[in-house]
Amino acid sequence: MTAPDAANPYPRPLGPQTAVTWIAARAGELTGRLVGWVGVRRRSLLLLAVLLTVVAVLHGYNFDGWPGRVTDDEGTYAAQAYSMQYWNRIAHYTYWYDHPFGGWLLIAIYTKITDGFNRAPTAVTAARELMFGVHLVSCVLLYRFGRLLGLRRFFAGLALLVFSLSPLALWYQRMAFLDNIAVMWLLAALVCAASPRRSVAAAAFAGIFMAFAFWSKETVLLFLPGLYVLLRQNRDPRNWRFVRRNFMGCLIGVCGIYILYAAAKNELFEGPGHVSLEWAIRWQLFDRAPSGSVLDTGSDTYHVVRSWLDLDPYLVLAGIAAAVPLLALRRLRVVAGLLLLQFAFVFRNGYLPNPYVTAMLPFAALCVAGLLDAVLPSGARPRRGPPRHAGPGSGPGAGVGATAAMIVNGLRCLVVLVALSVAAATVIPDWTPKIRTALTQDASAPSREATRWFLANVPPEGIVITDDIAWTDLTIAGRRPLPVWFYKLDLDPQVRGRFPHGWRDVDYLMMGKPPDSVLAEVPLVAEALRHSVVLKSFGDGEIEIRRVIVPDCRGRPDRC
Repeated sequence: MTAPDAANPYPRPLGPQTAVTWIAARAGELTGRLVGWVGVRRRSLLLLAVLLTVVAVLHGYNFDGWPGRVTDDEGTYAAQAYSMQYWNRIAHYTYWYDHPFGGWLLIAIYTKITDGFNRAPTAVTAARELMFGVHLVSCVLLYRFGRLLGLRRFFAGLALLVFSLSPLALWYQRMAFLDNIAVMWLLAALVCAASPRRSVAAAAFAGIFMAFAFWSKETVLLFLPGLYVLLRQNRDPRNWRFVRRNFMGCLIGVCGIYILYAAAKNELFEGPGHVSLEWAIRWQLFDRAPSGSVLDTGSDTYHVVRSWLDLDPYLVLAGIAAAVPLLALRRLRVVAGLLLLQFAFVFRNGYLPNPYVTAMLPFAALCVAGLLDAVLPSGARPRRGPPRHAGPGSGPGAGVGATAAMIVNGLRCLVVLVALSVAAATVIPDWTPKIRTALTQDASAPSREATRWFLANVPPEGIVITDDIAWTDLTIAGRRPLPVWFYKLDLDPQVRGRFPHGWRDVDYLMMGKPPDSVLAEVPLVAEALRHSVVLKSFGDGEIEIRRVIVPDCRGRPDRC
């Protein structure tokens, strides 16, 4: 558009030649900005390219084989994503507000774009593909966050490496857990809060990304105080009022959609005949059975923490040890505080899920690298401008002070060098065989083989009770009637109503044997298992396909 003149107060449209010139000028300007941006950050970009190549190989190779299908959670989130994509429903059974549904919505978006459920060998494989991408994005965000906190490139890269190469990371971040998605959004929020621009837009994005993290896993609100403190530490007094309002407004606005959804469904408060957000929150916070004390060797919490230490006894403990002195360093105080806060929550007498450690890993990595960065003195920088003339403070005393400073700096360098050497000598022998296992062992093979055998050898008309790992695969294969997730047979009234004769209406079971504590919650499944015979077993009994045998003629006449 051209500027208006006195004769014609309205701007005239650009002619074809002028429009082309304007577009070319804008393209040249953007290209110049991009070249300048790359030029300023070329060292970081080169370092990131090298590190991400290593990370992509180690996390991408055999990601479906190891870990094995050790938890139903992966199958549950894949099934819920399938339900969103194909049935336009939030969950494949009654959605009871156990978690916000943003995490499996992201899985559904990915599988929709990539045709993941029809392309990948299993539904869980498709969900794990997304976790691979989520991990790479988290690595970039972690590196950027470290740089914004003042870490030098080497130590920001070190934080990225230990965060990604720890056996804990290979185990938990390969699996389709909501925690991985929440950590990615949390890191994005922290990067925005630490932005050197200190702009209103950066604060708004910090609030939005924190809300996305909440939509992925509600427990991420534990980090909200730390995020706010970081935003306040990084504030510009000139716009702090607007920054604060935009941050809180975007956070509350996006999170509030979840409450509005429950209210629109008339499921905000508990009532007869329906689930409710109120009941789910009360159950999560107060009524859920605790895991016990970490100090009690017989408790579930102790065994969960023990499993973390069996995978990697170094990263989290080293991070916690490093976090204590880092509380005295302002630029890393928030990171240290958030890690220690998570550590303290392990000792509360509540429920401790296995993936809880996932959110500890980036902060532990930053604390370890941050402490080394703080101890190592800054490199001497050449002075600009003319040399200074000798002044009152440049006598023999100044020379002694300079010598003492050189000795202290040398000792600090020696401490960092020794720490890195000891860490490498300790960690490499422990991590190497576990990384080799992650790259070579196909622990998921029994699950895939069981599904293939079932589809090839079991008549299609039977009712099958299964776990959520195989539920989506059987559904995609056209199994009808739909398979039933074993928990729902006892715990979902809508499903229970389809089995008037209880366990006698079940034809097949495809699952491993649940522990006795789980069987106590699902008595119908326990009875079906008790009255069944094994048709085929996979993985040394890891998964069994069973035929239910009705001992008399009550219930199903065709089964007598």
